[in-house]
Amino acid sequence: MGKGRFLGVNIGVNANPLYKKSWFGEGEVKIYLDDDNELPMLNGTWTEDYIGAAWGQGKFINNYTVCTIADDSLLPWSLYRWHIPDLVYFSESCRVSIQQMGSDMTDMVPKYQSAKALFIPASIDTGKLVFYNNEKKMTILDTLIDPKCWTNFYRSDDVSATAYFYLDKPINDLPGLQPVNIRTCHLRTEK
Repeated sequence: MGKGRFLGVNIGVNANPLYKKSWFGEGEVKIYLDDDNELPMLNGTWTEDYIGAAWGQGKFINNYTVCTIADDSLLPWSLYRWHIPDLVYFSESCRVSIQQMGSDMTDMVPKYQSAKALFIPASIDTGKLVFYNNEKKMTILDTLIDPKCWTNFYRSDDVSATAYFYLDKPINDLPGLQPVNIRTCHLRTEK
């Protein structure tokens, strides 16, 4: 890619109604710079922390972090973060990712599973975090531990993002966009 600076990102979320009003924003933001492979140079906490809300997500406008749409009834969200006071430079490459992870009380887990929502457990806070991986799947019996535990899980929502960056020279070796029918094939539509 080349030498440059990561400027920021816009993120839009149409939360999947199968997850009801559960929180979509538990995904960690990871910024991989230059030679980073498995571990990122910069690793954030949750989505709302990355854009400066710190706890939950409502509408707000600051100089470099904004959430212009936050509707837990219709489930759309629109936010951005500009890296102006906290500059992110790279010498060769920059890759930014955010996990598509949400959370809710553990007693909601069987409801999501019954609704056939895509659901991969990541952790349960029982006072002592219990982490799950691909080998250990959460079963409905696991939720009987304590129904008021907090469960983090990977989920499937409609998410869009646009990253902004400067490069030291005009280069475009990025892949072309996929056709519209592929990019939009599983988008949720209002009825």
